[in-house]
Amino acid sequence: MESEARMKKVLDNMPILFFSLDENFRPVSWNYECERVLGFSSEEILNDRNFSFKDLIQVKEEGESSGFNPELLNSEFKNWELDLLSKEGKLKLVSLSNISSEFPLFGSTNWFVGVDITRTKEIERELTSSLKELSDFQTALNAVSIVAITDKAGTIIYVNQNFCDISGYSRDELLGHNHRIINSGYHPKEFFRDLWKTIAKGKIWKGEIKNKAKDGRYYWVDTTISPILDSNGKPYQYLAIRNDITERKETEEKARHAENNLKILQDRMSPHFLFNTLSIIHSYLQTNPGLADSAILMLADNYRFLMDQANQQLVPFDIEWEFMENYLQLLKLRFSDFLEVESEKLGNFKQCQIPPLTLQPLVENSYIHGLRDRKGKGKISVKASIQDGKTLVTIRDNGKGLSDANIHSRSIANISERLKFYLYDSEVKIENHPEGGAIVTIGFKSAKN
Repeated sequence: MESEARMKKVLDNMPILFFSLDENFRPVSWNYECERVLGFSSEEILNDRNFSFKDLIQVKEEGESSGFNPELLNSEFKNWELDLLSKEGKLKLVSLSNISSEFPLFGSTNWFVGVDITRTKEIERELTSSLKELSDFQTALNAVSIVAITDKAGTIIYVNQNFCDISGYSRDELLGHNHRIINSGYHPKEFFRDLWKTIAKGKIWKGEIKNKAKDGRYYWVDTTISPILDSNGKPYQYLAIRNDITERKETEEKARHAENNLKILQDRMSPHFLFNTLSIIHSYLQTNPGLADSAILMLADNYRFLMDQANQQLVPFDIEWEFMENYLQLLKLRFSDFLEVESEKLGNFKQCQIPPLTLQPLVENSYIHGLRDRKGKGKISVKASIQDGKTLVTIRDNGKGLSDANIHSRSIANISERLKFYLYDSEVKIENHPEGGAIVTIGFKSAKN
């Protein structure tokens, strides 16, 4: 009896529902966990002769049973998930199992154990709902955005199909590499250094990046990079969400280039340039009429080019070269006693195109920044050639060379930007020449479609 009492005390205090029923479903035993979960004390349950466990079972729908069959009282081991109505009128979802035995325990053979899984099921439903929302969000995100995930070192570990489509690389070609695979070379190293400083601190970085696709095509993306933090608050992955803004950026750049072209056109057609050239021509009318006639024709060709070609995105290289040579001759005409010019073009340039007003401004830049203030006779030399499918042009002067004040002129910066926009593999370089003066080198390949 003493051991039985100890066992009953243990069962009464177990953290699971533990109770027994008679053949009429009246409770015979009811432990403290039953009282805690369902709200009915053992005294009111056991002393109420009209109370039946079936009264607690919530019928799911009209005419539909709960699945708890009275005939299963004496069956082998069975599990149920039942909605039981608590004393407060709240439903409690209980996972119930029968442990009926042919050997009576405390005078009963129909014993049950159960666990309150109400909160567990709520969490499962919330998790399922959250997972669905996350899945829906991912589907929507993948439909409109370019998505990539990298580890903390920047190695790509996930890309969506949009990333593959816009970059031209397959998923296998991207995974395991970093974003240098699509680096266009447009942004300086400081740009990406600042990007990494920001996200390494766990902060979100936003900006616009120009990338290069596998086929050499350039594209722009509006980018947001969000660090994914570990339990210590340190980034261990980075989520990058990008949107294609190539069309907008190209429109902006075309508008800016058109504005720059207009400014250059205005500079070329300035009354000062025209007045000085006409004054020189007038002086030659008496001393050298033939030279004056040639100068008038060159000046006319110069302005005809400005009117017909300057508003184009690209013109044949030979036409641009002719315009530049006309300008050189007009420059020489104005400063014949102080300036020597030469030009040389080697190769077939019939398939070559270039933005208009590229070469002439570079020649003018050499004169203004290199020769205008020079004492003695100056020289400007322009050479063009084609090497391994790449067009190379050099403009050299024997002037005073570069200084911090004039190394970055507006004309050169504008030309560099236009070449990058319209031509593949373009470059503009200006440096001091070992033999004195400065040399500007431009190089480019075919025009972008």
